[in-house]
Parts: sequence; structure tokens; C-alpha cells
Amino acid sequence: MNPEPASRLNELSNKILSYGKENLTDILHVLEKALRLLSQRSRSRVYLEDLTRGVLACSQASGPYADLILLKSFPINNTSFAVSRVYINQEELVMEDAAAQSSPYARELAEKFDIAASYLIPLVHEGRALGVVCIDSGQIGQIPTPLQRDQLKHFMAQVTPVIDQARKYHQQILLARQVDAAKKREAALHMVKSAVRLIDKLALASVLVPAPPGETGDTGLHILASYSKEKETKQLYEDHKLVSLGPGQSLLSRFINASGVITDETLLSPLYFPYLESETLQKRYLTDQLGLKSLFLVPRYEARTRRVICLVNYYTRETHTFSDFEKGLLEEHADMVERAIQEIGGQHIEIQVLAEINDLLQQRFEGLAPFLNRVLSKATEIIGADTGSIALVEQIDERKWLVVEDSEGRVVGAKSKEWLKQNIAPIPIGGSELPREERSLTGFVAATGRPHRIDDTIAEKSAGGFYREITETIRSELAVPVICEGEVIAVICLDSMRPHFFTDEHQRILTLIERMISRHLGDRRRIEQLTTEVNQLRSDVGYKDPKVSSYKLGNIIGNSSKAMQVVDFIQRVAPPLANRIAFWSQASIHEATLGLPSLLITGETGSGKEFVFNNIYSRLNEIYREKIRPGRELPVKKSNIAAYSGELTYSELFGHKRGAFTGAHADRMGILEEAHGGIVFLDEIGDADPKTQVQLLRFLDNGGFVRLGENTTRYARVLLVAATNKNLHQLIEAGDFREDLYHRLTELTIEVPSLNQRREDIGDLATHFLGQLFRIYKKPEESDDNQPTLTRGAREALANHHFTGNIRELRSILLRALFFRRGAMIAEEDIRTAVAGAPAAEPRDQTRKLTEEVAVRIYDDILAGREDFWSAVHQPYSSNHLTRETVLALVERARDDGATTMPKMAQRLRACDPRSSDAEEQKVFFRFKNFLYKTIRIR
Repeated sequence: MNPEPASRLNELSNKILSYGKENLTDILHVLEKALRLLSQRSRSRVYLEDLTRGVLACSQASGPYADLILLKSFPINNTSFAVSRVYINQEELVMEDAAAQSSPYARELAEKFDIAASYLIPLVHEGRALGVVCIDSGQIGQIPTPLQRDQLKHFMAQVTPVIDQARKYHQQILLARQVDAAKKREAALHMVKSAVRLIDKLALASVLVPAPPGETGDTGLHILASYSKEKETKQLYEDHKLVSLGPGQSLLSRFINASGVITDETLLSPLYFPYLESETLQKRYLTDQLGLKSLFLVPRYEARTRRVICLVNYYTRETHTFSDFEKGLLEEHADMVERAIQEIGGQHIEIQVLAEINDLLQQRFEGLAPFLNRVLSKATEIIGADTGSIALVEQIDERKWLVVEDSEGRVVGAKSKEWLKQNIAPIPIGGSELPREERSLTGFVAATGRPHRIDDTIAEKSAGGFYREITETIRSELAVPVICEGEVIAVICLDSMRPHFFTDEHQRILTLIERMISRHLGDRRRIEQLTTEVNQLRSDVGYKDPKVSSYKLGNIIGNSSKAMQVVDFIQRVAPPLANRIAFWSQASIHEATLGLPSLLITGETGSGKEFVFNNIYSRLNEIYREKIRPGRELPVKKSNIAAYSGELTYSELFGHKRGAFTGAHADRMGILEEAHGGIVFLDEIGDADPKTQVQLLRFLDNGGFVRLGENTTRYARVLLVAATNKNLHQLIEAGDFREDLYHRLTELTIEVPSLNQRREDIGDLATHFLGQLFRIYKKPEESDDNQPTLTRGAREALANHHFTGNIRELRSILLRALFFRRGAMIAEEDIRTAVAGAPAAEPRDQTRKLTEEVAVRIYDDILAGREDFWSAVHQPYSSNHLTRETVLALVERARDDGATTMPKMAQRLRACDPRSSDAEEQKVFFRFKNFLYKTIRIR
């Protein structure tokens, strides 16, 4: 096999092996792709043993007539059928001419489905057959080659154990449903028996329920149970199980539509029909042969949708007027019927749910997505939905969204039968305040914190309701919020291709699943978020250039006395601060004798205050992992006070209650609560408004705080590290900063020196940052060994330069010198040119000019084919080495060159081919649009 198909086959095999027992449909979908690749034919059938029905059921089919083939099953124990014979004998079968077979069944199948030739192989696991795979062709003699057959058998041997496990689980669920259905029938039968005994005049009682979806091609109500003291009456009544709801077909069709929804309000209450012979009856024999004269009909339905739960019929053979007492008795009886079929019938499935989800919670998963995928697969399988998704609540650009896939197309939540739900863009959270095109069921559920369902998506969409179409095949939808500590953190959504599929029982089951997983999901999300933040911090302190020998502690650079003072400060304060953090895990959360620890980092703009914090955190985390919580990460959160104002600042720090302000669609924890037991870094503390200052002072004094819109005091324990480039003494004198808060923040203080105060370190700093920049911006043909170095003159030029922007300014100079250097090395002249390109008197113009220069360089590289969008733009931006302004400038340049639409933009920037019908290429195009619209926020 060629390397490319072999690689694809290995990918498909690994995909199947990664699925759990709940994913039978997904497994068979991937198997069909593998069969197509192995046999080079587009037609296949997969039959699996179904012991609940005693047949080999067709579980997957592709090619012409696939829908009809899926309806065809074969007996398990009858060698007259080729499929059954292969299953029984566990031997492959080659039929080069199906029409020439001696078996009339084989010839009939060949003629009906245009199967001229077929290759059949048994699925065998641990010596026992579990099904049959058929590779079909419409041409005589066209069967897989001997090599292809060997490859097919080898592949099937690899994946059959997973198929067998999923098949057994699927049948277990089907059996559970059958047990529930039997219990419902038994309960209903017991109740109708009691009705006939309850009132002497009753000749027959019955319970009708909506026909299960897919049970028949017709729509209507079917008889769940009936009883008469005369056996012949009961048998004749049940001869026709289905009551049609087609227009004019039956008495009930006057009141109920084909979907089982009451359309005539007179049936919202019990109805009495004194003369049945004068009514339009589907079952005319009720009056003609059974002699039934009157009917008292009690409906039971869902209040919101008016969808019928059950109809309880009470027939008499005499024209009998029921007394008020008898009516009340029968209505109470109908209530008991409803409870019996709903509660007794659903117990087995609920027990199954409890056991299945509890097993999942005991398992270990590599990451959150695999856990969510298993939860979703179980929910989809148990309820019988066609597809579904789990979306996580994410904060994007100061707004909350539901996210299933990230901007790169990676699934961060979960999708079942993902080929039905491709490319799910972030979904805004909100209700009626959203524009119609942004409304969705999941967004509405996340905003309200309550379950909801859509019975008919077409009607919901035409009415401008809360439905967002992902695929036109979905006809009904059910969504339940996942709530942890009063906050919506995710939404589980199930979909069906049939309208009015989901019931109150389904909603109850999904709510049960939500309650079981909410705490676990909340904990896992916090752990993943913390791990991401810690990894980002590690990347900041992790890079070391081999040509620099003055690294200290994490990666603080320099041998100057100022640099050594910073290192000494971190080494001295880290152990006692770690001891205080360790104490929190042992003491009561209300411990507040000495208040909470704090640390203030001061320094000029761009001097590296956040970098120093990262090194402080890195050292504390080392101690935490080694001595306090082995293997765990010290919680950490960062925020910039200057990025918020008013209530948003308060909400960012302390959290808010849903409805506390416009846009507060759900409860939210603040970062001080999220980082409980760890560290919070607040940059630009000098920009805090008076209300925030008051609350921070209170928090530092005793650890207590109140979420915005609440009046309940909560507690958290954190080390608060603040930073500022402002003179807080001057702010205090001006009345803009509280002196008492200043004294609480300055228990420990460190000043980060400017570059002008540590000139002897500039050479090593420049080498370090130049190495980082080169790795991000190097050309495809360049390796790390091609990294340019600074000449002695260049280093001296940098050391003698007067810096006003410190580290930021140094990086900007190095970036310009890297882009526009004249040779393999960066010389003194390159540095002076780079410095001259940034006039100190006009910092905004300087930044704008640099942005344009970088955008032009990137754009030219893309047009010349040296780079593409992903290597030149997406990857550097994701690594925080390219600014949003640069990306916007690049987009404007492309627009100026005619890329006025998103497809043209994708082509111009060499992101993908948006005209391609290939699914992977379309997925890349979706990522491209998502990145520019949601991340960069282009207009």
C-alpha cells in the first residue's frame, strides 16, 4: 500500500480504537471510510448480531439503495441466506455473480438492490462471530483482489473488539428501553383493569400514547394497554394498534395533529361523547360489532407544548351520563395512569444513567475533551438522539460565548456524530436582546440557566425564535445548562432529525446527567485553565539562549548589582510566602488575623514588571509542587486594572450575580475567587477606581468580598501581587489613591530597574530577545543555526542608547534591525538605522510606522510564496509575537489589493482554497474566518 493511503488507514484505525462503547454509530461511520479506502469501492454493508430481535441487522450501508438496505435484516440461524451462512460458518464468501447463485434469496437481493458481485467476510472476536461485512459492486466479477482481501481481514481483526464492545452496549440500551416499555404497558394494563372494576357501567378502558418515532411510517397514537371483562372485546379492539391522526381519519384527528400536539382547545379538558355512532370513527367496529355507545376521554399532555402524553378512554355500552363524582374519579384515575407510565417506565433507564455516569467519573482521562465526549456519547445513546454537542462557556473579548471548537478547529467541548455537526462557530450567550441571527437555543439556555427544548426547528426558525441552524436535517433540539457553584459553565445540547422527539422524560434524564457531572466538570475546567496559564508563564521564563551565561533564578538576565538585587529579593521572600500559602490548606478559610499577604512591584514603563512577577511565581510554584501539593500547580490569575472601568473592574476581581448589570447573563466568579489558595497579579494598580480600592482594602484585611449584585460575603485566600509605573505618593497627595491601601500593598516592595540603570546587562538582554525574535520570524529555509549575532559595535550602540521604553523599546529596535539587516550579522549601523526609524518625540507615529513595516514585510513574504498565512501570521500572533494592529494593517493591505471578500482574502493571504469542496479545506477556511472575525475582530 502506498504511504499516503497507509497513513490515512492508520489514522482511521486509531480513530476507531479511540472510541468508547457508546459510539457505535461513529465507529461504523469511520469503518465505512476504511472499507472504501481498502477495497477502492463505494458500496458496503455491515450486519451486526442483534439478540434482542434474533436477527443480523444492517447497521451501516453505503452506496445506492443504502436507506432501503438498512431496513433489511437476516435470520441468525438460517444458512439459506448468504449473510447468515457467513456468520454461522465464520468463513468468507466470494460471489462473483450474485444473480447466478442457487439461493433464490441471493438472487432476489441482487435484483432488488442491483448487487452484481459481493465479497462477504465474518466479524469474529474471541472465536465467536458477531456480524458480517459485505463489499458490493454493480458489475459482475468486480470484487476485491486477494491483496485487498488480506488487508480487509487484517484491518477488521484490529477493530472488531471495539465494534463488539459497542454492539453489546447498544443492545443493552435497546433492551433497557424495551424493559421500560414493558413496564409502562404493565402499569397501564393494571390501571385500565382497575378502571373497569371501578365503575360498573364501563365496558372497555384503554390508554393511547404517541407512536414511537420510527416505529412506523404512519403518524398517530398507538394502544399501550386496554382491558375489558370480555376477552373477545379486548382482542378485537387491539386488532388495529394505531389510531391515525391524518386529517379526517379518526375522531381524535379533529383535536390532535400528526405530531401528537393538541390543536383544538376543547381537548385541553376531558370530553364526553354520548353518541359514538354519530362520530367519525377510524374503528367503526367499536359501535357496529362491540356495541360501544359513549366515550369519556381524559387527555394528559405537556402544559408548555400541548403534546399528548397519554389519552385515557373510558367506554360504555349504554348511553351513560357520568356523574360529577364519577368524572372526578376517572380524572384522578387518569392522573395515576400518567404518573405510572412516566415514573415507573423510566426507572430502569434512570438507574442505567446513574451507573454509567458514575463509572465515567471514576475513570481517568487525558484532558477535558475525552471526558466530555464520553458523557455526550452516553447521553446521545441512552436518550436515542441523532447527534449532540457540549459547548463550554468562554470569555472572549469581554463577552461570554459558548465554544465547541476553538479558532483552530480543535474540539474543546464535545460533538457526537461530528459529520452531522461540522464547523460550529462560537455562539453568543443571550436571549431576546440578541439580534435574530445570533439567537440560539444553547445561548438562551446559558443566559437563563434553565433547560429548554424546541419541538419543531422549522416553526421556531420561521417565528424568529431561539434556533440557530447548524444543519437543515435537525428537526428538534433539547438543551440543559451545566451549573457549578451557581454559574453556567457549559450547555449540553441533543438533536433529533424528527420533530417533537424529545419529552419531559428525556429532559429529566439529561438534567440527571448534568447534576452528576457539574462538579467534576467545574473542577476539571479550573485545572485545565490553571495548567494553560502556568504553561504560558513557564514559556516566558523557560527560554534560554546558549550564548548568554548570565541567567539567574528562572531567566532573569544580568550580572549588574540591580539585577542581583532582584534575584536576592525573590530568593528571600519566596520561602516565607510559600509557608503562608501552605498554611491556608490547613487553617479555616475565615482565618484573617494578619490579613492577606501582598507585594508591590514598581518600575518604569516596559521595565519588565510582569516578567519579574513570572519569575516570582515560578519560584513559588517550584516550592508548592515540591513541598505543599506534589504534582499540583499553584493557582494563578492575571489581570490589568486599566483594561476595565466601573462595574466591569469590580466584576473582574470579585465576580457578579446574573442581572447585576447590562450584559451580566450568568453568575460569574471573579479572579480572586478563582485563584483561591494561589496568586493574583494586578497590573496598573494605580488606575484602580475608588470603589475598587475600597473593596481591595477590605479583601486584603480579612479575605472577604461580595459579588456584584449579591449581599452574601464570600472568602478567598490569595497572595496579591500588584504592579504600577505610577508614583503612588503623588496619587495619594492628589486624592486619587487611598493611603491605607498603599500601606497594605507595600508590605513587600521591589523596584524593577530601568535599562538605563543596568547598562552592563543590555548586551546579554539583546542576545536573549534577538534569539526569541529570530525563532518566530525566521524564513522557512532558515534553521536556528542561521540566527544572526550582534557585533561588538552593535552591542555598544545599544548599551549607550538612552532608553525611554526599556525592554519594550529594546525589543522593537531588535525587531527592526532583524528585518532590515544588511548581512548575516547585525552591525552597529543596523542598530543606528533601527533607532533612527523610531523618533523618540513621536512614540505613536513610531509604533504606527513599525507596524506598517512589519505588515509590509509579512505581506511581501506571503505573496512571494516564502510564507503562508498560518506560518507568518497565525502562529506568531498566537505566541504573542505579533500584535493585533499588525494583523489589521496586513488585512487592510490585502483589501487595497482587491481582497474585498473573505474568500478573496483567504486566497490572497495563502490561507486555503475557499472554493474547494474538500471538507478539510472548508474546515481550514472556517478557522481562517473565525480567527479574523472573533480573535482579531476585523470589521
